[in-house]
Amino acid sequence: MKHSKTIDTATIARLLNHVDEHGMGRVFMYAFLNEVIRQKRPFPFDCESAQVSPNLRIIDNQGRSVIVEQRRNRLSLTLNDQRSETSALIEYKGKAYRQVFLDWLAACIRYTSLQPELRKELTRYAQYIKRTTISQ
Repeated sequence: MKHSKTIDTATIARLLNHVDEHGMGRVFMYAFLNEVIRQKRPFPFDCESAQVSPNLRIIDNQGRSVIVEQRRNRLSLTLNDQRSETSALIEYKGKAYRQVFLDWLAACIRYTSLQPELRKELTRYAQYIKRTTISQ
């Protein structure tokens, strides 16, 4: 897993993508929805039909989408439900930005008990993020 000074967009995309080599299917996407999105706002979303684009747009077969955008010390999630007229924005900044990823990684780690190498890789990445100072 590539490490950088901020949380790596490529790593997020890799974990969310159900056809990636991690072999966990959609488990990490469910964890992202529950740990990152639904902690702030209820959002109906069908993870089983969801596809992840390289630019971190996640869309289900009902036309609902989550657009993940990162900038230095900030995570923005645009939630769009085609069945309603509105879209919602969730933003995490500074320490909350770092913590939301640590919470998501902790959930991912819990699900990897039968994959010790992947569990070790995710644990190392979480430790790296904990050591990295992200100011507000």
